[in-house]
Amino acid sequence: MNKDYLIDEHNTKDDLNGSLDNIIKIAIEQTAVSILITDVDGNIQYVNPAFEKTTGYTFQEVKGKNPRILKSGLTPDEVFEELWDTITRGKPWEGELINKRKDESIYYEEARISPIIDNEGKITNFLGIKQDITTRKYLEEKLKQTSIRDPLTNVYNRGYVFERLSQNIELYKRERSNFSLAILDLDHFKKINDTYGHQVGDFVLKEFAEMVACNIRAYDTMGRYGGEEFIILFHNCDKVTASKTLERILESINNYSFKYGDEKLNITFSCGIAHAMELNDDEMTVQSIVELADKRLYNAKETGRNNIVID
Repeated sequence: MNKDYLIDEHNTKDDLNGSLDNIIKIAIEQTAVSILITDVDGNIQYVNPAFEKTTGYTFQEVKGKNPRILKSGLTPDEVFEELWDTITRGKPWEGELINKRKDESIYYEEARISPIIDNEGKITNFLGIKQDITTRKYLEEKLKQTSIRDPLTNVYNRGYVFERLSQNIELYKRERSNFSLAILDLDHFKKINDTYGHQVGDFVLKEFAEMVACNIRAYDTMGRYGGEEFIILFHNCDKVTASKTLERILESINNYSFKYGDEKLNITFSCGIAHAMELNDDEMTVQSIVELADKRLYNAKETGRNNIVID
């Protein structure tokens, strides 16, 4: 075979390899996903421009540092333990991370971390390919909230409260973690709609829901049961304590005028409360405890309204 041909072929391969290396380098520099490479100890050796744009850090600022500088404290420690255990065994890891930018703002990432292994099977580096999914996560959360919120009052809908109630029942049966359930009904609400119109009625419902929600604990669950009825799940709370909370709210409502334009309206509500300990485990279901609270609500309305019944 012609010697010059062999030389030309060799040079052509070198040119192709050089060209391919250049293409790969340009692709890494121009890709929209963050890329970082660390040594075997996790110290950063390279980041691309997308990483700089996402995190706010320049390459010089992170060079030689550990990616934990991005740690927000919001990703569970177990995730990092699983990540490190996986990649040090020579396996790629995929998952989501909640990180912190240089300016302290939080962002979500979809990450794939892979070990780089040499010809002898030894891990020499780690490669991280990460995509900012913050916008997607916010949209997902917004969609979730839309699906579990009452569109008029913005408290939870009945389905979500029942789901939480079901969880509380199971927890009570396992650990005796008590709870109380209250159902509230605005007294003579139909009269408001008939006299002032549904627009005013909707205003009253929204303002009432806001007043009640602001006066219960952040970890209690309030929802719209239907129409002018609301339901509250008091976590780790007996019915006497729940009753005292609702008595304070009832007093506030009695002393408050709902103002809509030139109209001033005064309303009251009736309430029935049930407690987990009032039913045995075999008979306790979402339906049974709701029925017990509903029965007491009926008694509250039958005995003059504007009161709370717990027995």
